[in-house]
Amino acid sequence: MIYTLGCSFTKWHWPTWSDWLAVYAQEPVTNWAYPGLTNSAIYYKLLDSMESITAHDTVYIMWTGNNRSCLWYDADWVEQHDCHGFFPDRELWFGSKTYTGLYKTHPDHLPSLTHMIIDNLAIIFNTQLLLDRIGCRYHMMFWQNPWLDTRETYRPSFDISWNKKQHISRQEIDQAQSIMAYGPVANLLAHLDWSRFVQAPDCVDRSEQYRGLWEYVLDRPDLVLLNHAHDRHPNTAAHHAWLTEKILQVPGQHADTARDLAQHMHSIEIPPWSSTAAIDGWHEILNQYPLDRTVTA
Repeated sequence: MIYTLGCSFTKWHWPTWSDWLAVYAQEPVTNWAYPGLTNSAIYYKLLDSMESITAHDTVYIMWTGNNRSCLWYDADWVEQHDCHGFFPDRELWFGSKTYTGLYKTHPDHLPSLTHMIIDNLAIIFNTQLLLDRIGCRYHMMFWQNPWLDTRETYRPSFDISWNKKQHISRQEIDQAQSIMAYGPVANLLAHLDWSRFVQAPDCVDRSEQYRGLWEYVLDRPDLVLLNHAHDRHPNTAAHHAWLTEKILQVPGQHADTARDLAQHMHSIEIPPWSSTAAIDGWHEILNQYPLDRTVTA
């Protein structure tokens, strides 16, 4: 069995690299990703599913951004801080009662960017330890350079920034250097198994060398031209190219089909994100174009 985890760059309303992986691997793929998931949620999903994954399985993880922080909540905390409107009116990730479980950090209680970057590196390290203990094969990758500042703004109105990034800025490089100078962070970077990563940096202390699917697409104008009219998520042709060229390193025998699908999806309606749906999204199918009806091996 193959398991994939990530955010909307792994499960979206058109085929992602995870969907194309099922075509090329010719074996079942269980996609536990969902739009808006944090790296903490990815880690705890794996921890919660340890009994399902065996040493004969393969796990692929596309890590999401450092802008997404998570905390464990209970109803007392939510009541004390009077912030019911931020949370779905139900149990949260892994919870059994209303307002209990894991969920995104309330915007009034977000930690510093430095904390979020270090925390995500620690999550990746702990995930490698977990998967090494299971003994399965696994591969990791980033959705974007993990040193970018992709935090949302909440006032005066909500806005996202990940879809506006073009390259790492001088300010972000300088901040990365200051974070890397911390002894524990330097040891984290030194002891992460970078051989497990797709597009691993040659020098882990050079923040500009970190790359993900986002940077890969930006370097391919032919793929950028196939993007959706309004949605900035990488199109299905970009996912196909990333999978075949970077993850599997095999000929892209379905590249023409992927491009045709991307053009067909240029103006499809993208439903709004639902915090309630995200709680149960592990097993939900968002892709509107199942490849088993379109592609033959």
